[in-house]
Amino acid sequence: MSADAVYIGVHIRRSDMVYDPKYSVADVRYFQRAVYFMMRNFPNQLLVFVVCTDDLSWSKENIPDIVSREREHVTLGIHGNRTVGNHNIIDVIVNNKTANISKAIVVFSEGHGTEEDLAILSSCNHTIMTVGTYGWWAGYLAGGITVYYRKFPPKGSELKKWFSREDHFPPEWVGL
Repeated sequence: MSADAVYIGVHIRRSDMVYDPKYSVADVRYFQRAVYFMMRNFPNQLLVFVVCTDDLSWSKENIPDIVSREREHVTLGIHGNRTVGNHNIIDVIVNNKTANISKAIVVFSEGHGTEEDLAILSSCNHTIMTVGTYGWWAGYLAGGITVYYRKFPPKGSELKKWFSREDHFPPEWVGL
């Protein structure tokens, strides 16, 4: 990992929740807001968005459009001497007046187990999470700024009846 970069873990959970009415799944608009939130908080820095997901095809189809459509392959090192292998990466120049970011990269974790993905996410400086305790733990372990999907659970769902946002999310986390 480069000391000059800001690493933002992005946890995307979709596959088991897309068709279950008691859950709400984060959409592209949520990720746009979350990415631009991070860009505004870290102006003039290299941002590396590290995506760990259970729906790689949806993530590759939608997340890169937030930043760019260019694709390259690189090797990503995770703290110390451990290398995580080749990752699909998007390297772009961002022309966002409010962010003034010179470079942003999106890296997809591919071929790793859930425990490796959690280690990768917790090694990041900040977190963008969707839903579930896995993403919650990633944000908690990483520290820094954690952005969560505030439309979970959906209004009128059985889960909403007993879910307490105040008990689940630390007050310093940002709901978008």
